Amino acid sequence: SLHESGYVADSVQALTDLGRAIRDARLARKLRHEDLASRAGISIATLKRLERGDPTLALGRFLEVLTALSPALLADLVKTVSADPTGDALRRKAMGERSRREEF
Repeated sequence: SLHESGYVADSVQALTDLGRAIRDARLARKLRHEDLASRAGISIATLKRLERGDPTLALGRFLEVLTALSPALLADLVKTVSADPTGDALRRKAMGERSRREEF
């Protein structure tokens, strides 16, 4: 379903959750908005929008902030997306179907 913003509701919720998690990570490190925005190379206003989960922000902004908080956070995100069990299962199934066709 669509959110009032015109984006998919699940995506809006995920961005809101991600924004909160980034805010929590910033606060745990005792960083002010100014500190993290400077480290990430973005404006304070952009960081505040990101922490609110603004769906209109470019993905690159989120990645810059994750890197500024901790490069390990970005690496973990990449690992999570790469470890796609559904995609792996679909690829194995497609390869199996291709192998069976080639046998004939």
